[in-house]
Amino acid sequence: MNEKLSRYSLLLLLAVLVFVFLAGDGPRIIQYPPRSIHMFRQSDCFAYTKHYFQHKNSFFEPAAYNLIGKQGRVVSEFPVLYYISARLCDVFGFHFAILRGVTFFAYLLGLVYLFLIVRIYVKEMLLSLFPVALLASTPVYFYYAVNFLPNVPAISFSIAGLYHLLLYRRTTRFRHIAVAALYWTLAVVLKPTDGGLLWVAGCAALIGVKEEAGHKWWRTRSFLMSALFVTTCFVAWFLFVRYYNGVNGNQINLQGLYPIWEMDFDDAMITFYYNIYQQWWDSYQHTAIIVMAVLFLVVFIVKWKSLDVFLRRLTLLLIVGCLLYTPLWFKAFRHHDYYQLIFVLPSVFLCVTLVTYYERHLIPKAGKPVRVSVGLVLVGLMALSVFHNQDVQLERYSDVNRGYANTNIYEVEPYLRKIGVAATDPILSLPDNTPNVTLAAYGNYGWTSDLFSHNTYGPEYCIAKGAKYMIVADSARLRDTMCSKYAGELVGKYKDIYVYRLRKSQIH
Repeated sequence: MNEKLSRYSLLLLLAVLVFVFLAGDGPRIIQYPPRSIHMFRQSDCFAYTKHYFQHKNSFFEPAAYNLIGKQGRVVSEFPVLYYISARLCDVFGFHFAILRGVTFFAYLLGLVYLFLIVRIYVKEMLLSLFPVALLASTPVYFYYAVNFLPNVPAISFSIAGLYHLLLYRRTTRFRHIAVAALYWTLAVVLKPTDGGLLWVAGCAALIGVKEEAGHKWWRTRSFLMSALFVTTCFVAWFLFVRYYNGVNGNQINLQGLYPIWEMDFDDAMITFYYNIYQQWWDSYQHTAIIVMAVLFLVVFIVKWKSLDVFLRRLTLLLIVGCLLYTPLWFKAFRHHDYYQLIFVLPSVFLCVTLVTYYERHLIPKAGKPVRVSVGLVLVGLMALSVFHNQDVQLERYSDVNRGYANTNIYEVEPYLRKIGVAATDPILSLPDNTPNVTLAAYGNYGWTSDLFSHNTYGPEYCIAKGAKYMIVADSARLRDTMCSKYAGELVGKYKDIYVYRLRKSQIH
């Protein structure tokens, strides 16, 4: 039966991933604009894509809509996903499903490559599917897979690179190391930590391992050239980001460490107890699966000598890498759970290592009742993970967690153009404490009133910088003196969104 299944293994994998997507409410989620947890960061990604689509700027001139820098120009991660999404929108029209779909495609690619890696070590179909299904349905991973952020694509490309490195180890064919280098380059310029950990750990884990191609493959010119290529591209992109943001006067994007020693003790404890333990615990995985991972770690330590040499080294290096990463970026954990996505890597490869151990050392000694019982447990855990993910996604995308209160901001742009507010007309948008949530939704350059703190960018400042209109998406803000005395002619009203011509204050 296993041989028969293996002929259709990718189709079975696809069926599992389709089930995960449907159970996780993917068909509905993929159509959403930025929404729910970390709408701030989602909207920055949305802004890059929409700006490419709307203004046709060149690839190396990424920009958003907030004018705290010159002409909105700013950059963080390598914008290839945003650029591809924009070009697809040129063909099919602008749809949020395209933006989310590009990220989701990268997620699927990574899962397929993970399955191929597992199949190198594990031949039993159910055992091969187990680590992939768990990763696919890990709630925080799935949430950012059907989303706008580049973290999951970076992890996916790093997994793809590892697979081709393993093929190169076996064959020493140049095409495999070349493809691995391209995938890893994409991974590290998207997210150096998420994309770079598996690159470093994978290469280091193979050094000194028994050779498969008859010579020390890791000393070959091709391998060394690939490492130099990835490193050079990363350094070049890092330097470009520093130059580009410096020239354009926008340093809003984090490009360095965010360490725990910049926090006081109370903040660190709140981050650990409230954010990690209470707020986000369910998003990591079901408690039963987290307990399973802890038991796997115990077995990993106890059975170290019996484990596959490469897999045990890789897993250990990933664990050590995450332990080093945690204090260096712990301050970001306070509000950003996507900074913790890197922890899926040691978890999933711990699972791969133990599944390999089970097939090689325990199955030959186990009777049929034991094998069937273990199989049923694995199926049960996969189902538990899938339906737990469903619960988390339904909760995250519920109306109470939708993010910005007024969802009409994503409908108003055609009306703005109809009443004469051009895309190039600078505006003041309020209320908004993010760089791009409302500005990207409107498709207009400008300023957001509450960025960094309440009324940071007031009407007088924005008028002096050339703002023509004030768009108010919360009528309660109209009673604010700072707002009302600069509200000139009411140009238009779309549902509960008001558009005023800005005027110099007449009240003294």
